[in-house]
Amino acid sequence: MVEIFADPSIDVNYWARFLMQFFIILVIVRVMGWFLSLIKQPSVIGEIIAGIIVGPSVLGNINFWSKHIFPPSSWNYFTLVGNVGLILFMFNLGLELDKDKIKNEWKRSLSIAIATIIIPYASGAALSIYLYDINSRDGFIEPDRAAFMLFIASSMSFTAFPVLASILSSNNLIQSRIGTVTISCAAINDIMGWCSLAIAGAFAKGSGLVGLWVVLIAIGYIIFMFTIVKWLLTRAHDFLIERDDEMNSLLLIGVFLVLIASAFFCDILGIHSFFGAFIAGIICPKSGKFNAELFPKIELITVELLLPLFFAASGMRTSLGTINDTFYGGITVLIFIIATLAKFLPAFFMAKIVTKESWKFSGAVGILMNTRGLVELIALNIGLQLHILSPRLFTMLIIMAIVTTFMTCPLLWLVYLRTYKPDTLITNARNNTINIPITYPLQPQQTIIPINNISNNHVNIIGRHHY
Repeated sequence: MVEIFADPSIDVNYWARFLMQFFIILVIVRVMGWFLSLIKQPSVIGEIIAGIIVGPSVLGNINFWSKHIFPPSSWNYFTLVGNVGLILFMFNLGLELDKDKIKNEWKRSLSIAIATIIIPYASGAALSIYLYDINSRDGFIEPDRAAFMLFIASSMSFTAFPVLASILSSNNLIQSRIGTVTISCAAINDIMGWCSLAIAGAFAKGSGLVGLWVVLIAIGYIIFMFTIVKWLLTRAHDFLIERDDEMNSLLLIGVFLVLIASAFFCDILGIHSFFGAFIAGIICPKSGKFNAELFPKIELITVELLLPLFFAASGMRTSLGTINDTFYGGITVLIFIIATLAKFLPAFFMAKIVTKESWKFSGAVGILMNTRGLVELIALNIGLQLHILSPRLFTMLIIMAIVTTFMTCPLLWLVYLRTYKPDTLITNARNNTINIPITYPLQPQQTIIPINNISNNHVNIIGRHHY
């Protein structure tokens, strides 16, 4: 027992210390998540705040805590286990992408998506010219300029697809018009953002010709995954359906082997393993019960156990003390203003033009598209791991991501939800179905509908875990 609190440089009992830290983090995450749920905030904010609490900004100022409970030498274990959670989460995100929904809304969504990519991207690229010198202070190794510009531009263009879906689902908006439009836009945004981030990672590992070769190899890899590997997985899936053995363990093992191999290849290529996991999820079969049963199983262990460690590690590396004067505070405010306006304004005006809906509807689209949260935090952590971001700039961007996510729900209620009358049932006349959007755990505002009141229709229960 005493060995747990021994000199952290010796690390004779790192496993026991890690389990103790894991327990502490999960308790703080759950407590913070409960408090934040009272004001309808996503749990990811609680996870990052938990990391900030145990890190150098709060409890890290206590000598015993920083030396024996959460010594900096133990943070790497959180990063390692958290990266496993990140890979599984990105795989799940690929599984979750509904290509049919994107196809149905692409005409309206594409214009909004392009505007909410180009304007933030250009704003981020311009801002990166100024931030590069700030990033290089404090003796930080200067990253490749092209990689830095691409990374800042990419980080400005993200919309947090999973957090957005959770917010829409918890307010029974997931199947409404605003839900389908914003989900489609966010999916397009994130796909383009991850591709851009992968290119930034390639240039960070090797500038000039090396970076170009990495990009070309990555394009070849994507083509290979979307043709040969996807064809093989689809054939195997269809064969097992004919045998009524869709959940065959061989298929499950095959999918996970593809996931691991794809993540490994991208990592050694210098892009980052998250991109390989994301592509592996996209190419997996979406029909039948395989995807429907695989998704919640992975989501449960990833979202509830592993991913909190990833974001807690983010909080540990967030040192609010680095923003210790008005100059850096002003830069943080500038980043927040540019990031918010560059995302909200193009989404707001393009939504009004292409949907012909009310100003409230357009305002809600702009607010929802400004949700960064989970995806932005992942991107920022990758930038820190690739040594593109200094700890000070990382903290500034983390603050921007937290604030933009935190203000989404209150602003959405103020602008749109307080006058919105949700439809209990959403009918699709083309295939004679009724979709009942619910979340689990059940939210108080959800209505229980007697099934015997519904006739001559197929009933789809559309559920999503609220996190």
